[in-house]
Amino acid sequence: MKLNKFSKVIFVLSILKGIFVVSLILSLFLWSVPILSFNSDIWLIFQERSGVILDFENARNYNELIVEFFKTGLNLEFLNEKELSHMKDVKTVITIANVLFIFSFISLISGFSYFSKSQRKFLLKALRKTSLFVFVITLIFSVIILTNFHSSFMIFHKIIFIRNFVFPADSLLKILYPDEFFYGLSALYLLSVLIVSFIVAVISHRLKLK
Repeated sequence: MKLNKFSKVIFVLSILKGIFVVSLILSLFLWSVPILSFNSDIWLIFQERSGVILDFENARNYNELIVEFFKTGLNLEFLNEKELSHMKDVKTVITIANVLFIFSFISLISGFSYFSKSQRKFLLKALRKTSLFVFVITLIFSVIILTNFHSSFMIFHKIIFIRNFVFPADSLLKILYPDEFFYGLSALYLLSVLIVSFIVAVISHRLKLK
């Protein structure tokens, strides 16, 4: 009877530790999505570098309206039906990513609060190994994506966006956000994951030594 009860406790702890690891992975991959999705000033930097032909103020105004659309669903009257359809898909993806990040981060913090001091040693070990795993995987994908960006970008869109995602060169979305823009934004996203996963690995390793 005691063995059966002990087995149940071990099973529950294993499930909780699994949730902790999954939450960490999601948190590391998604932490910068809200920043990159809702900060139009970052967009302006990459628009300038990618040679967007609209003047600075026009680009800023369009960016701010699109950010507001992501946040509140503001009607984007300046987009045609096909462009608006795509932006609704983008908004859905961003919303899901942000919700996943919030729940993952809460689960991560709750994990440290729930487990005992001795069990937290395991969590620190899992923290270090998982963050190193995320770092290595992101590094590999960074090389693949940034050296074959067009192909990677198309594959990503075919997987994530079922509906419209290809637009002519004179489309407003294409003028505002050319491929070079997304190359820079993608590089920044990947760099953000690399930096934070490395920092988490180093901190967890030092805490484990104490």
